Amino acid sequence: MKLIELPTPLSPMPEFLPSGASAADCIRAALRNHRAWFSETCLAGGGAVLKDNGVVYLTGGEKTKRGGVIAFPTLKTATAGETLDRILAYYRSERPEDGSGGSVAVWATVPTQPRDLGSRLLARGFEWGWQPHWMAADLHVPVADFPLSENLRIAVDDEAQWDVADLPYYSPDEVTKLRAIARHRPRRMWHFGAWLNDQLVGHSILFLTTGCYGVAGIYSVGVTPSTRKQGVGRAVTLAACQFARALGANYALLNAATDIYSRIGFVSLGYGQTWWMHDRMFARPAPTPFEVAFVEALGRGDLSALNALPPDTLPSDWDAPLLCGHTPIEITVKTRQPRSARWLERHSATVTLVDAWDLGWKSRVRRTVANQPKSGEEFSIQGVRTPLHEAAGRGDCELLSVLLADRPNLTLRDRQYNGTPLNWAEIYRHNDAAQLIRDAS
Repeated sequence: MKLIELPTPLSPMPEFLPSGASAADCIRAALRNHRAWFSETCLAGGGAVLKDNGVVYLTGGEKTKRGGVIAFPTLKTATAGETLDRILAYYRSERPEDGSGGSVAVWATVPTQPRDLGSRLLARGFEWGWQPHWMAADLHVPVADFPLSENLRIAVDDEAQWDVADLPYYSPDEVTKLRAIARHRPRRMWHFGAWLNDQLVGHSILFLTTGCYGVAGIYSVGVTPSTRKQGVGRAVTLAACQFARALGANYALLNAATDIYSRIGFVSLGYGQTWWMHDRMFARPAPTPFEVAFVEALGRGDLSALNALPPDTLPSDWDAPLLCGHTPIEITVKTRQPRSARWLERHSATVTLVDAWDLGWKSRVRRTVANQPKSGEEFSIQGVRTPLHEAAGRGDCELLSVLLADRPNLTLRDRQYNGTPLNWAEIYRHNDAAQLIRDAS
């Protein structure tokens, strides 16, 4: 299946990651491609690429107000805190006066270096974020054909000044940056558009890195809502892969959902982790050394450090969110520290059913549900949803089964989106969870 007019191979042919590479080498290649892509887009937008103690961090520039990225940091344990403090001091000093400087993200591999990086970031105001899912495709492995409209056309568009309002990951504000990157020589970036019946319906970006870990990175795959589930996303991704293979690359890498890309040859390499500091967090004063020490101790399960903190530096409300947006108990859940959670409970912090489940206290949850009828119906998750909604939205069939044994009210609607637990299971495509709820109705 040829989806696009193919280019001639690059000349002279650069080095790429060879076929037969290990998953570990593919991950290294993915990180280098991501870091290079972050840097290119940052510089094209008038930002800066900086280093501190070997940590690469980027700023989007005051004109773009795009915040920044700390790209896959590897920090020495002894100096990690000092390095992070300097980088964050820089971001604070560079923010526009109106405070709308955009979010700063940290992207990292798992396990992190140091291993308590997440605790250190939470302590300084970062919110725990989503997990990038890296996937790789060997471009020499044939891909089975799939149904596709003969009226679909895919091509490289160097101008990309598209009049479209609902195309994900596309903004007219980004066009100038993409044009600038496409004009670099040797060229390493191509922007693809997909047209169905001459109407723009999708796009993707190919960004090549070269050298012993050189690969084709696929970014910004987006399809207009009205044309989803017609194979456009797969087609515009596969077109970029075919283009990259013709240029000489052996692997394509991306981070995305498994069920979409596994159909065109991508296999999972594992997950990373992100953290985010948003404008509202920057708007507040930086945490004090005692506040940093408290969160770091929670995240490490360091009870000695917690007990050594002066009482007047501890939270006055144990259930209130801290600078990072998470409550102390939520921090112990994110960092998987049940010892710290028990310490907090002794200080009157509230542990919800879902918190207890995530901390591994499953027998406790079963006892609570058995002894406290309708506990699964309480709006205990940020005050807007019940444990039933949470279990359904996650597709956690084990927890859902425990809650359903209490014969709860399944018509309850959450206070944020007005959905029932079944709605939550269906919208996140958790078919097994949805069937459990139907069977219990």
